Amino acid sequence: MRLIQAFLSFWRNYTNFRGRATRIEFWGWQFWQVIFMPLFLIPTTYSIRDFLSSIDAKQNGLSFGLLVTVATSSLPLLLLLIGYAVIALIPSLALFVRRLHDANRSAGWLVLNVGVDIALLITYTITRSLNADMALIFASATATIFVLLSTGFIYLLLLPSETKHNRFFPTSVTPPTATLSL
Repeated sequence: MRLIQAFLSFWRNYTNFRGRATRIEFWGWQFWQVIFMPLFLIPTTYSIRDFLSSIDAKQNGLSFGLLVTVATSSLPLLLLLIGYAVIALIPSLALFVRRLHDANRSAGWLVLNVGVDIALLITYTITRSLNADMALIFASATATIFVLLSTGFIYLLLLPSETKHNRFFPTSVTPPTATLSL
């Protein structure tokens, strides 16, 4: 599968949670994410950084004029980033599910990963009100759990395709021999 085919396949299978997605299809889309996201993130980050540095420079708080200036410069970029994230959320989840199915794994692994990530975020938010020592302990534990869970999930996504019948898509799949190319 070529990179352009991976891109098109991602959008064609917008809500397809059934079937399989090969490693090439999955990682080809991740390549496109690496290309697209900096186009949104870099200008937004610089705009927000300029906003925060202008607050520090004034040291007297926010002024209405400053808020209007920042809103007109960074809001369109931020809205574009949020819009892209919302539009790509469902097909991304579908691609993750199909990739797990291709490796003969249940979509429950994705649900578990997202659920634990949300629980860790809530735990981190709650522990910010604790004293410094306890907050550091909880933050360290939260970060460790997140890294271990993410590493395990990436391992599942790197598993080779199941070449024989599996419980998610009972047709045989020949292992992909093609490499990513433009």
